[in-house]
Amino acid sequence: MLPMIDQALQLVRDRLNDHLRVRFAVAEDLVSLSPLTDAEGKPAQEARNRLALFLINIARDAVPRARRGQGAAVVTQHQPLHMDVYFMIASGHDADLYPEGLKLVSAALMFFQSQPVFTPQTTPDMPQGLTQLTVEVSNMQLEEIGQIWSNLGSRYVPSVMFKMRSVMIDASVVTGVVPTITAPSQRAQPEEV
Repeated sequence: MLPMIDQALQLVRDRLNDHLRVRFAVAEDLVSLSPLTDAEGKPAQEARNRLALFLINIARDAVPRARRGQGAAVVTQHQPLHMDVYFMIASGHDADLYPEGLKLVSAALMFFQSQPVFTPQTTPDMPQGLTQLTVEVSNMQLEEIGQIWSNLGSRYVPSVMFKMRSVMIDASVVTGVVPTITAPSQRAQPEEV
């Protein structure tokens, strides 16, 4: 089973929640995997007075990692898709808790600065099939920020966008098997007269 985008984002949310619970000595989750607003544009209850982690964009990774095969046969299959997943962490805090939201956004930045790479060695609960995730801040121009918040149908709140590389999507559909070792050909020897 290969991980999908939802599992990668859930993993990031869970690790960030673990970090924030320890840092601020609290028992509850401080990060939710949800949009800031619901389908009607009202504040989402799951994100109220928390950090909201939500998907912004999915793009094909222009420079995916190579995959090598070994063995006695070459298995032909569709190449997996390596995706970059852009997500945002935004403060869903009420106006009277604005400084609290800023504090959590700063703590999230420090977490990803200190742990930009997730591997099975550093993150034992990584989903099977996921070998590495890297998370980095994705810079945006002011115009882009305005467009994103306009598209989200929301007002700007303290937030930062991240780029997560490289989530692999692979249906593992085999299209053929070509043996690399074949039997020697037998040619007929001319008969002697």
